[in-house]
Order: sequence, then C-alpha cells, then structure tokens
Amino acid sequence: MEHPQKKHQAASWAMHITAVCAGLFLVAFFVVTVNNMATISSQVEEMKDGPFPTSVAAGHIETDIAQIETLSTHLTHFRLFPEKTTELRHQFQEIDANLRKQFKQMNPHALLNPADTRVLKADYEMLYVRLTHVLRLVEDESVTSEFAEAYVADNITPLSNKMLAMANKILDETTQEVSRTYTVVNAACVQTIILSCILMVCVVVLIVFYLILLRRKQQQENLLRQHLEEAVALAEQANEAKSDFLSNMSHDIRTPMNAIIGLTRIADDNIDDPLRVKQCLTRIMTSSRHLLSLINDVLDMNKIESGKTTLSEDRLSLPDLLAELITIVHPQSEEKHLQADIIINDIHHEQLIGDSMRLRQILLNLISNAIKYTNEGGFVRLIVTEDSPTVNGVANMQFVVEDNGIGMDKEFLQYVFEPFERERNDATIFTEGTGLGMAITKNLVELMGGTIQVESEVGKGTKFRVNLPLKVKEGASWGQPPDTSGFEGLRILVVDDNYLVMQNAIHTLSEFGATAEGTTTPERAADLVVQATRKAKPFDLVIVDLEMPDMGGAECIQSIHEAMDATEERTPPILVASYGGSVQDDGSRVEGTAGTISKPLFRSVLYAAVRQQCINGGQAPEPIAPTKRMQLGGRVLLVEDNEINREIGTELVSKFGPQVESAVDGIEAVAKVADEPDGYYDLVLMDCKMPHMNGFEATEALRQFTKERGRSHLPIVAMTANAFAEDRDHALASGMDGFLTKPIDMTELENTLRKYLPSGTTGT
Repeated sequence: MEHPQKKHQAASWAMHITAVCAGLFLVAFFVVTVNNMATISSQVEEMKDGPFPTSVAAGHIETDIAQIETLSTHLTHFRLFPEKTTELRHQFQEIDANLRKQFKQMNPHALLNPADTRVLKADYEMLYVRLTHVLRLVEDESVTSEFAEAYVADNITPLSNKMLAMANKILDETTQEVSRTYTVVNAACVQTIILSCILMVCVVVLIVFYLILLRRKQQQENLLRQHLEEAVALAEQANEAKSDFLSNMSHDIRTPMNAIIGLTRIADDNIDDPLRVKQCLTRIMTSSRHLLSLINDVLDMNKIESGKTTLSEDRLSLPDLLAELITIVHPQSEEKHLQADIIINDIHHEQLIGDSMRLRQILLNLISNAIKYTNEGGFVRLIVTEDSPTVNGVANMQFVVEDNGIGMDKEFLQYVFEPFERERNDATIFTEGTGLGMAITKNLVELMGGTIQVESEVGKGTKFRVNLPLKVKEGASWGQPPDTSGFEGLRILVVDDNYLVMQNAIHTLSEFGATAEGTTTPERAADLVVQATRKAKPFDLVIVDLEMPDMGGAECIQSIHEAMDATEERTPPILVASYGGSVQDDGSRVEGTAGTISKPLFRSVLYAAVRQQCINGGQAPEPIAPTKRMQLGGRVLLVEDNEINREIGTELVSKFGPQVESAVDGIEAVAKVADEPDGYYDLVLMDCKMPHMNGFEATEALRQFTKERGRSHLPIVAMTANAFAEDRDHALASGMDGFLTKPIDMTELENTLRKYLPSGTTGT
C-alpha cells in the first residue's frame, strides 16, 4: 500500500501539472484567436481597399454601359421628338457622372492586369466622344435616321460591347478575389470557432480535473493528518509502553537483585550454619536465573527486531522436548496447586527436524504465562496434535495452550503480541514480567513459518493456538509400529481423570491391536478389574495416573490390590503414569506396581511399556550403574581482565581437573604462549572485551605467531558476555574455535573442556 504522504505529493504534482496545462491551453487559445482576428482584419482591409470596391464599380460600369447602349438606340428612334431627346440627354449626363464616379472607385492594383482599367477608361472617353457626336447628329435635321442608326451600329455598339466585355472581365476577376478573401476569412472564423471550442473544452476538463485533484488532495491531506495524529498517538503510546517497560524492568530487575544482595548478607551473617547458607545459595541461584531470563528477553527481542535471529535444523524429539518442559514447569504448577496436563492427539511423527530450543522457548513462554495468570486450583493444559497428513516430508503440528485463568479483555487482545505491552488490572499489577514474552513468541513462530492465534475471555481463561510446519525425520513415523505381534488379544485398562488423555491412550493401544478400556473415576477401577476377572476376561495390564483428585493414583492401586486379594485372583501388572515418572527418585515409587512410565503418553512410550510388561515377560532392562565422571587433564590459559570473573572462571574450570593459568589481557596471553614450548597449553579461554589488546586481536596475533613458528594448532574458545550472533561470527572470523557466553552454563563448559582437553583421573 502506497504511503499517504507519497500520495499527497503525487496529487500536488498532478495539480501543478494540470494548472500549467490549463495555462498553456489558455495562452494557445489567446494566440490562435489573436492571430485569426489579425488575419480576418487584414483580409477585410485588403478587400475593402481593392477587390470589393473595384468589383462594385465594375458592376455599376457594366450596368451603365448597357444603359448607354440602350440610350444611343433610343436617340435614333426619338430624334424627331425634341422633348424626348432632351430627357435622354439628361439621362446621358447622369450616366456619365455615375460612370466617372465608378472609375474613381476602381483600384488597378486589385487586378492581375492593372492596364485593364486604363483601357476601359480610354474606351469610355472614346465612347463619350462618339455619343456626343450622336447627340449632334440627332439634333441635325439634315441627317437621316438611317445614317444615325448606321453610325450607332458602326461606332457605338462595337465599342460598348468591348467595354462590357472588359467590365465583365474586371467584375469576374474581382469577384473571384472577393470570393477567395471570403473563403480565407470564413476559414479563419471557422478555425477560430473550432479551436476555441476545443481549447475551451480542454480548459473546462482541466479545471474539472484540477477541482477533482484539489478535492482528492484535501482528502489525502485529511488522511495524512489522520495518519500523523495516529502516528503521534502510537508514538506517545510506544513511549508510554517503553516508560512502563523501563519501570517494570527496574522493578523486576531490582526484585531479584534485592534478593541476591539480601540473601548474600544473610548467608554471610550465618556463615557457621551450613543449612542456612545452603538455603540462601539455592534462593540466590533461583533469583539469578530469573534475572538472567529478564535480560535474555530483552536480548532476544533486540535480535529479532534487527533480523539477526537464525534457526537451526537439528533433530527434534517431541518426547524429549516435552519431558524438558515438564521438568521446568511442573514445579511451578505444583506450587500453585494447578492441574497441569499434556495431551497427545494422534501424533504419528515423534522425531522431527527443527530448532528445538526455539520451539521449547515458544511453549515455555505460553505455558509459563498460563501458570502465571491462573489462580490456585485451576488447570493449565498443553494439547499437541498432528493436524493433517504429512505432505512432502512436513508434519503440520498444532500446539494449544489453554487455561481457566483470569483471561484478557477483548480490547487488549489486539495488543497482546506488541512489545512492552501488558494488560493493567488488579489481577496483573503485582505480576512480574517485561511485556516481551508474547512479542518474542509471535516473532519466533512466524520465523519458523507458523501462525499463532489467541482467544480469551475475562474470568474464563485463555487459549493460544500455534501451528508449525516441521520437517519429518526420515524413518520416524509411528503410523506402523515396528512389531505389533502379540498385541492382539491383550486387554488393558487405562485409569486417568482427564478424559482426553484416557481416550488418546485407548485409541493408540487399539491401533496396536490391543483391546483397551478406560475410566476417569479411580473409584471404579477396582470394580472394573474384578468384573473383568469374573467374566474370564481379565486385564493383562492396568495403567493408572499417579496424580488424580479425590482418590490419588496410589490409593487407586491399593484399592485394586485389596479387591483382587479378596477374590483371591492375581492382580494384573500395574504401571504408574506420571509426569517425569521415569526420572523420579525412589521415594516416589508406588508400592505394588510393575513400574513407572512418563506422561505424556506418546505412541513410543505406550508401545515400549506394553511390550515390556505383557510380551517380554515384564523384564525391565538392567539398571545402568551410575557413570563415573572422568576428570580431565591438560592445562588451560584463562584470559580475563575482570578479577572476580577470573577467579570464578578458574574455580569452575579447575572443578573438572585441568590446571588453570590466567592472563589479564591479550598482550599477557600472547606473551605467555610465546614464552612456553609448543603444546604447553591445551586450550585458551579468551575474553573478548579487554583493555590494551582485546580477545579478537590476541587471537589473530596467536594465529600469526603459531604460523610463523610452525607450531601446532592451539584451540581458542571465546568466553564473553557478548551474546549476539554477530559476536559469535566475529569470534570465529578472528580464528577462534568456539564460543561460550557468560554467565557460564556448566553443561556447555564441560562439553567444551571435554572436547579439547585430554582425560585425566576417574572420579564419581
């Protein structure tokens, strides 16, 4: 969509062009009109001074000569009547006066041959003399009529005929010239009228177009003004949101910082009480992680907005991913006494390809928010569904996170994914948060090619629906289990208070070929087991949810054992299904069960559990003895300018066994490597920002030194607080082999050390 300001500028240019065109048309109209009027005026003047009066005079001359010829004839006939003769003489005098007047009106220059007028005048003078002679002959009584008539016929008629021909010639010539002039004048008039009409129409059209553009410009100015007002409002809203964000960040950062400082003081005051110190350290660690999560939110948002976030395409195991989620969020839900469930609906592809870290971040944000805004005793639910059949190796996965918490106002829903936005009400005012979690979630979902939608109602809860296309790992389909032989005829009872979980388990077991039943009422479980046994259709396996309201899983199992003992029948194997079941400590194991399986109940989990208990004779795999940690040897050079960080780094690295030496900057690090023999240091952990010589410069210097001296490659790993992608790229470009971010993650540190250091002694 074109920007309103550009539209406004385009309209202004169009109006200017229209005005210029209208002006040009008006100028053209004026020039054409003036030019044609000048042409008409000149032609009229030319016609008035030349052809027209000459033509009129020639016409009169022609008439007068014809009258003279008639008069001469009359003179011969009325010669004996003096009164008539006198009248004819007066007529002749009038005709003569008129002819001489007409001769004066004639313009020789109006003719192609100016001599014609002189000839005509000369002939008239001769005719005048001859007519005067005729008058004398008529008055002379001695002259006979025959002689007079003969004189007229021989001297008057030929000359008058000649003059008539000449006058007619002049008349024709001047008439043609007048006609030509008329044609020119008429054409100029018609041209003027036509061009005037065209120009006027164009001017009218341009004026109308100008008025339309003017109206549109006004509309665009109003729209632009409206957009500017909206932009100002948005800017003010953004500033207010950022101010709120800074206020919240100040509060949220100071809260864990206050806890860290206060607990440190308490630990120092109770240094002789190990239990008290341990409690303080545990809570300091919790506060530190919360503080780090706040900082990570801000960094994540910055990376997303700058377009520097990239996705990895690694193995993504849904069971492993959800197990990690359970480990993280289960303590939170238990603390608020929430019923937290993960429901699996018809998942055929458990092993996928994608960025598991980003997917875990998306789900963790949504679930943590749901727990945060759900009151005690409520529920939080994650429903995972494979929506449609796989197309071109892509599984369309849907993740729905729903709760029956406080919900959101409909007006706030349009801002829920905006950065720094948090709904302000009595229920959220004391809830910690930066207002970035949902914005980060939405951006990550879209970065992964998916969509996210939200539904919410105040007081009734919220539902987030995330749809993601994820690549399928080759050979990872559970559409057809590896081997379902032995499942036919098996009867399995599923006891779970969540109807959806129960139905999904029954559906999956049925697909394997087993006969499955279920109940959401744990009190009925014992009756169902007893009734099935009495009907000679005993259950081969019972799967019981560990955490159920009213009657827990342990009580349900005990009631089954008691009921079966009363009937003196064998109790079928019972599996306890619980979140994180396979990693629970021994104290959580329920007496009288065959084992524990982890929820959510994926196909792979149910398949392995049923095969182990009902087909492989219930033999569990041999327990794996605790692995012994192999201590590391070698020598590490820790380059760090900050004394506290240097002390912490030395302590953490030494914990894994290697010797640790330190340098305070890049210059000392290069000097130490140069002073020692080749292979003396096995690894350099290099800080990046240091005075005198930073880590990048030191790495380049060390690479140049080892190249010039022909030494073996010395592994150098960045250990820095600069956590952006460009920092990692800069580190690798300078010649470093790896990248660790501060604060140090112990797992990443151990993996890095084990990658580059030799093995040492063995420890537990």
